[in-house]
Amino acid sequence: MCGIIGIIGTPNAAKESYLGLMMLQHRGQDSAGILAYDKNTHTFSLEKNLGHISSAISEQKIQEIPAASALGHTRYSTIGKALLKDIQPLHINYPFGIGMVHNGNIVNTEEVSKKLIAENQRFLFTNNDLELMMNILAEGLIAGKTDFNFDKIKTAVQSLYQEIQGGYSSLTLLAGKGMLAFKDPNGIRPMVWGKRELTLEEKEKNQSSLQFAYAFASESNALQLLGYENIQELAAGEIIFIEENGKVHQAQLGENRPRPCMFEWIYFANADSKIWNKSVYQLRLKFGQALASSIQATEAQFDIVVPVPDTSRPSAIALSENLNIPYREVLIKNRYAQRTFILNSQKDRDKMIKLKLSVVKEEVAGKNILLVDDSIVRGTTSKRIIKLLKQNGAASVSIASTCPPIISPCFYGIDFPTPQELVASGKSLKELALAIDADHVFYMDIEKFKSLFEELNTCMACVDKDYPTQTNHLDTMINKRVQHEPSHLSGIY
Repeated sequence: MCGIIGIIGTPNAAKESYLGLMMLQHRGQDSAGILAYDKNTHTFSLEKNLGHISSAISEQKIQEIPAASALGHTRYSTIGKALLKDIQPLHINYPFGIGMVHNGNIVNTEEVSKKLIAENQRFLFTNNDLELMMNILAEGLIAGKTDFNFDKIKTAVQSLYQEIQGGYSSLTLLAGKGMLAFKDPNGIRPMVWGKRELTLEEKEKNQSSLQFAYAFASESNALQLLGYENIQELAAGEIIFIEENGKVHQAQLGENRPRPCMFEWIYFANADSKIWNKSVYQLRLKFGQALASSIQATEAQFDIVVPVPDTSRPSAIALSENLNIPYREVLIKNRYAQRTFILNSQKDRDKMIKLKLSVVKEEVAGKNILLVDDSIVRGTTSKRIIKLLKQNGAASVSIASTCPPIISPCFYGIDFPTPQELVASGKSLKELALAIDADHVFYMDIEKFKSLFEELNTCMACVDKDYPTQTNHLDTMINKRVQHEPSHLSGIY
C-alpha cells in the first residue's frame, strides 16, 4: 500500500506535494519521493530516499524548487525489501519526459515484462511494477506517430488496461503537456481529485492566465489540508488529463464496475478521510455497532471494552456504547514507534510491539476484557497483546474483529501473507481462540459486513476469495512472496 499525490497549476506544486505526503505518511514508511517539473526551464527535479518523508526529503530543498507540477509518493513494499532504486516517482526521458507514481499492484508482471523485452526491446532496471506500467504507457504514446492530444492519451491508457491486470491508481507527469490520472477498471485503489482558485501571488508567479490549481491524492484529507475543494473520487476506469494551460479532459474507458478494497476503511485510510465518498470514521462506527449486535446474541459478559490503537478506536467506542460496557484505553501507544503493520520482517515486528504498547495495569487487573481490533491476519501480535494484558492481571481476554476472517491473500497492494500464514484460514472460532490464547473470538457476519457498504460492491477477496481480476497469475505472486519474504503484515494484528 502506498500514498500518492499530484499537483498542477500552482508555482508551489513541490511544496504542496511535500505537505500532502505528510498527510499520507500512514500509508507507507519505507521510502518517499517527489518529482517536480519546471516548465520555464524544461527540467525535472527529483528528491527521494528511504525512510519517513521528513527524513527522506529535505523540506528546505523542496521549498526552493520552482515547479508548476509535481508528483509525490510514500511507499511500503509488497514484494522484496525496500531498495533505493525502487523508490517512486520513476521517470523516463522518452516520449516528452515522463514521471509516474502509483498505488497498487500488478498481478501479471512476468507475462508483461517478457512481452516488453520481446516486442519492444524495453529492459527493466528496478523491481517496481510501476516501471512496467510506465513503459507500456510510453509505448502507447509513441504508437501511430500521430499528434499528441487527449484521444492519443485515451488510446494509450486503453492499451495499458488490456495489457495489465491488477489494482492500481496512477498519476503521470508529462513534461510540457500536463498531468494524467487513471484508475484500473475495477477501481480497487482509491484516488480523489479537487481544485482551488489560485491566489493573486500565485497568479503573478505563474505569469499566465491560469485561474485554478488541481490536485490528486490517495485520500481526501491530503487535499483538504491544502485547501482544495469539490473533492471527488475517480470512477473505476476513469482517466483525467489536466493540460498545463488548465484545460480539463475526462473520459470513462470501458465499464465502470467498481470493486474498491474494503481494507481501506478497515485499516489503511486515515479516519478523517472519505473513500468513495464514504466517511472512514463513520463506517468504523458502523462496524462497531454491527459487531455489538453479534456479541449481544451470545451470553458473554465483559467488564471493559479495550481498543487496539489506533484504527479500531471508533469501532470500539460504538461497540462499548451499544453493549453499555465501559470503554477504556488501557493499551498506551508509543507515538514514536512505527506502524508494525508495515515493517519488513517478523523480527522487526516482534521488537516493535514491545516498544509500541504499554498497559495501564490498574485498569486491567481482575477485569474480563473485550479487546477490539480491526482485523486478525497472522495472529502473532494479537497473541502478544492478549499475553501482555493477562500478564498485567486481566481475568480473561476475548477479542472482537471488525473485519470478517481473513483467509486468502491480497494481490492488489496489501501485503497479506501466503494462505498458510493466515491464522484464521481453515480454523473454527474455538481453534482460532486457542491459537492466539484468547478466551473467545468474535467476528462480524460477512453478509452483515457487506451490507454496511450499501451500494458499493467492495473487493473482499481476502475474506471470500472473490477476486475481481483473473486468477491464473496468483500462484506466481505467492511464490514471489515466499522467495522474497517481505511480509509487512502482522500489524498490530
